[in-house]
Amino acid sequence: MSSIPNSGPSLPGGRAGASGLEQVNSWSRDVRFASGCVLMLFATTHFLNHAVGIFGIPAMEAMQLWRHGFWESKIGSVLLYGALIVHPVFALLRVAQRRTFRMPMREVLQIALGVAIPLLLIDHIVATRVQGTLFMQDESYHAVLRRLWPNLALSQSLLLLLVWTHGVIGLHFTFRSRDSYARWRDPFLLAAILVPLLALIGFAVAGREARLMALPPELSTAQQVDSFNLHVTWAKRAFFGLVGAFVLFVAIREVRARAVGAITVRFVGHGVRKVVPGFTLLEIFRRFGIPHAALCGGRARCATCRVLVLDGAADLPPPGPNEARLLRRISAGENVRLACQIRPKHDLQVQILLAARQRGAGPSGALDPDSGIARKGLTVMVADLRAFTALSERQLPRELLTLLNRFYDEMSQAIAAHGGRIEAIYGDGLMAVFGLDATPGRAASAAIAAAGDMLRAVEALNREYATALPLPLRIGIGIHGGQAIMGAVENESMGRREITVGETVMIASQLEAATRRLLSDIIVSAETVAATGRSFPGITSYKIAIKGRDKPMQVYGFGGVPEKVVPGKPEENAPRLKQVAKAGSDKTEADDNTG
Repeated sequence: MSSIPNSGPSLPGGRAGASGLEQVNSWSRDVRFASGCVLMLFATTHFLNHAVGIFGIPAMEAMQLWRHGFWESKIGSVLLYGALIVHPVFALLRVAQRRTFRMPMREVLQIALGVAIPLLLIDHIVATRVQGTLFMQDESYHAVLRRLWPNLALSQSLLLLLVWTHGVIGLHFTFRSRDSYARWRDPFLLAAILVPLLALIGFAVAGREARLMALPPELSTAQQVDSFNLHVTWAKRAFFGLVGAFVLFVAIREVRARAVGAITVRFVGHGVRKVVPGFTLLEIFRRFGIPHAALCGGRARCATCRVLVLDGAADLPPPGPNEARLLRRISAGENVRLACQIRPKHDLQVQILLAARQRGAGPSGALDPDSGIARKGLTVMVADLRAFTALSERQLPRELLTLLNRFYDEMSQAIAAHGGRIEAIYGDGLMAVFGLDATPGRAASAAIAAAGDMLRAVEALNREYATALPLPLRIGIGIHGGQAIMGAVENESMGRREITVGETVMIASQLEAATRRLLSDIIVSAETVAATGRSFPGITSYKIAIKGRDKPMQVYGFGGVPEKVVPGKPEENAPRLKQVAKAGSDKTEADDNTG
């Protein structure tokens, strides 16, 4: 087989190109997904047509003309019937490739739904499209509703829910590992609930209306009844024959595999397991209850199941196209592979790189990664007390802690009042985030407003503790907006903690540090100020060097509480621009005349 250029990390002694099975897995997954999308699109238009029944049968008939215009065209028919055949066949092939049926419950549910749907769908297709084609039977809504309501209403409603649930599960677990999905998760959930709910309501309303229509009863001839029964019988026989062939294939495969003999797979930290060849490494994890992460369920759409192959890499085939693409994306090192994509045929030793803890695992032994993990646009604030070391040396421990408690109480109130949330407290400083439920512009405005309230609170504390403090309290605040990763870390000693990390947090921290040398109480990045859509009188523009960035960043310094904002461009109120150069340290400052 020809080699695949740039297909990922090279494996010593590996064959050029992916194995035939891996190639089939790659394109069959894409075909299965594409056909599933076609079926989900048809189901969505069909169910929305049902939902229009809330406004009456005439509205349903009008929408049906538009819907049939596409799905009964040559292109629509080829897509629909092709997907109707291809999707279940390739889904069964996917299941047949499994070497263990220990899996997360959501995968069990999706497989069970996939088996149950045809049992109800066959009757529906034969009663409508097949009978309509053979006997010119009326397929309009008012006619079909009279046949279905009320005797078959329960089975048809169940079919609707099964189809929709199966499709939603598939889409959710396909896209949830992608960063962009976080923005669409809530609208997707809303649609996932509303579409079937409105469809069932529309079906019930229109069904009752159809039953009350003063129309002559629809009579079926003996030939039509015999045709219906014959087609349903043969279709279900074909389906059960396909399932039976699948079961027979799995049984024969298991007998042959056990006759071949076992191989040894060594897991660093989890002992040695003897298995017959043919299992993927991920299936071996599940079979023996070894804690692991598998966000996408073994479809090469994430890299959470990746392992480091310590011994036996030469006996593994090179990565297939999907695996290679993903390994390049994460800049995987040599001999890093996806556990869901390799089927060892010889002895192997691996180390799990992203293990999940066993506690709380389901029957499969796997823990799905926290659904709260997401990349989100946030405005991050980092604040720090000035001269805290000198202050702590001159205060009694109890007095110091009383002051800190009062300080953090005031800071938390100022932050919470503007929709922010404190993410971390570290001695004399804190980090807060804004924009958890707001647009970037609102988050930026809220962070700057909260910073102003924090300065006012510090001034009030200075007045209150004037006689008790050896020196007044001062605070420096850095604010920057951008993408940040939110999630939780957890272990036995510290429990579970929510954290926010990423470049945005790092820049906000550096802006806070810059407040000392720029003699500003608040430093805000220019892009964050621009996001507010407003200007702030009395601010000063600077350019400062940021670690990890080649070009300096433009920022704005506030010498005190931000004044009332006015509409306009922030550049209009930046009379001077200072360049802060960085050559090993941040101490050099050079004027930059910008006119």
